[in-house]
Amino acid sequence: MSVVKYFDLYFKLISAGVRAQLQYRFAFVMRIVGLITSYTGTALTMWIMLYQFQELGSWTFYEMLFLFAVAVLSWGFCIILFFHFRGLDTYILNGTFDRFLVRPINPFFHFMAMKFDVASFGQFIFSIGIFILVSFRLQLDWTVGKSLFLLLSVVGGILIQGGLLVMISALAFWTTKSEQFYWVAMFPARNLTNYPLVIYPKAVQWFTAFVIPFGFVNYFPAAVLLEKETPFFPENIGYYSPLVGIVFFSIAYSIWMLGLKRYKSTGS
Repeated sequence: MSVVKYFDLYFKLISAGVRAQLQYRFAFVMRIVGLITSYTGTALTMWIMLYQFQELGSWTFYEMLFLFAVAVLSWGFCIILFFHFRGLDTYILNGTFDRFLVRPINPFFHFMAMKFDVASFGQFIFSIGIFILVSFRLQLDWTVGKSLFLLLSVVGGILIQGGLLVMISALAFWTTKSEQFYWVAMFPARNLTNYPLVIYPKAVQWFTAFVIPFGFVNYFPAAVLLEKETPFFPENIGYYSPLVGIVFFSIAYSIWMLGLKRYKSTGS
């Protein structure tokens, strides 16, 4: 099947999913409100924390808010595309994963297109509002080049976070477990992105730059856009965010496909 046909099929599948979710409009609206409220609470926590100290690792409140908004925006897209991968173990244990193997399309694509969480618009509304607020407060000059770089950095962040979700789900092919690994690996890694890496020990900074590269989700790109220093790292390392995302996701995809070759139905 050609790439164009895959895109056409993807949009048909997600449009069906969106129509199904919009049948419950009150629940849809409340999920968006809930997400915005949750992220606003985190932002308020940052403000309270910096009320006395003014700066955290040379980052001011509005700079940290920008850092947080970049992470939230890419996470919103990541939820749409890959969040349901964490529950792959349930499909394997119930025997329902077999249906993704009997149709004439790529099983990875089929599983990815299975769900489309429209409640992620809560992340988009929050992050866009923060971008507008921070741009005004920090007087950011959004040139075409900076806007394009932000866009590419968000794509890199989606691929990095999505890549880790795909890796976590691949473990289910060997262990029939994946949900537990999400809370062990993904949840702590995402919490690290709420704050600038410079406040963490050097070993943690290197780990999140070169092993699980969550530093490229928001810290390094935000440092470029805000013209902040990144101690222990090259000045313009943030420009590599899209490339790091592509490489990391390619590795994750290869691991997932390797696990698929070893998959044996539970026969449930």
